[in-house]
Amino acid sequence: MEKQKKGVRLDHISKIYTDPKTGKEFYAVQDTTLDIEPGSFVTLLGPSGCGKTTTLRMIAGFESPDEGDIYLGDENINALTPNKRDTAMVFQSYALLPHINVFDNVAYGLKIRKLPKEEIHERVMNILKLVEMEGMESRMTNQLSGGQQQRVALARALVIEPSVLLFDESLSLLKIAGLTTLVIGIVLIKSGTQKKASSKQEVAHAAV
Repeated sequence: MEKQKKGVRLDHISKIYTDPKTGKEFYAVQDTTLDIEPGSFVTLLGPSGCGKTTTLRMIAGFESPDEGDIYLGDENINALTPNKRDTAMVFQSYALLPHINVFDNVAYGLKIRKLPKEEIHERVMNILKLVEMEGMESRMTNQLSGGQQQRVALARALVIEPSVLLFDESLSLLKIAGLTTLVIGIVLIKSGTQKKASSKQEVAHAAV
């Protein structure tokens, strides 16, 4: 059964923080409304500090809006924790877990979702092959280069097959890892523009 495609709708969302020095409140994001159609590739552009990362974190569930609502498809997801949302985020700082190896980092989201061990193993090994990290599943993250860590972060996001994939300035880092074409190809495949691929070569071809 094909997975239903879902769009994202931000309905007048705001995020308010308190300045620790002055004690005054300020808007990191203010009254933002955005409607993203299923299968779309959308980029948030703006100067540093304008709220791009905060907006992504609210969609992913790592921050909660102080005002407004976030919808995934027709569902209001304001109250859902990150693991209950059909989203995944690739962080600018990787955010890998240092005390577990590559395999367990990639498998983390699948284990939280309580998938069978056999399915977890198959999906993790397939995605590691796709991002050219096959054979490194037993390494600890501090044994990896920056580009390799970024590949693991990408694999961790992709392996759960989310309806919404969020990148926090990660595509610029992926140029270093040589995976920009791969990511664009995956986005095209997820949007239905291209057929499902099983190798990096097939994905890269989809992005051309």
